[in-house]
Amino acid sequence: MKHSHILTTLLFSCAAASAFAATPCCTIGDAGRMTGGGSIICPGTAYRYTFGYELHCATPGQPISGPNNLEVNFNTGEHFHLTSLTRGYCTGPDASTPNAPFNTYYGTGTGTLNGAPAEIWFNLLDRGEPGAGVDIAAFTIQTAGGSLLQCSNTLEGGNNQAHRATGNKP
Repeated sequence: MKHSHILTTLLFSCAAASAFAATPCCTIGDAGRMTGGGSIICPGTAYRYTFGYELHCATPGQPISGPNNLEVNFNTGEHFHLTSLTRGYCTGPDASTPNAPFNTYYGTGTGTLNGAPAEIWFNLLDRGEPGAGVDIAAFTIQTAGGSLLQCSNTLEGGNNQAHRATGNKP
């Protein structure tokens, strides 16, 4: 558990730093998408984060194809809804099941936290099957008013699933 937390912290730091920098922390990888959902447990009042998503990877010279959806709900009743994905980088070693050219998704975007404008930085890591206990999720959500929710951990339940690109979507 400690090793996963350290890995997630390193991955998250890269994505968060790139969100504030003019250049990304990683190069744009192969086309594809990541789907899944689950829950993670972290210290604090909002200790359980439950999430679901479908997110597409950025490809060089192209807008990020869609749909791109991300919902994060908290045991406190708070909820985040992604309205715009601003960065979606897919990188890392190949995922083995299913065959995908990446295993890590770094994303940033804007949306709403309980109806108020908010920004999100997140990482999703597919470490194989089953997802629970091995896959990793990390989220930082901040409102303009300064509210901050942050959590990273291995999935208590659920699955992050990397997918290779299919079809001819722009």
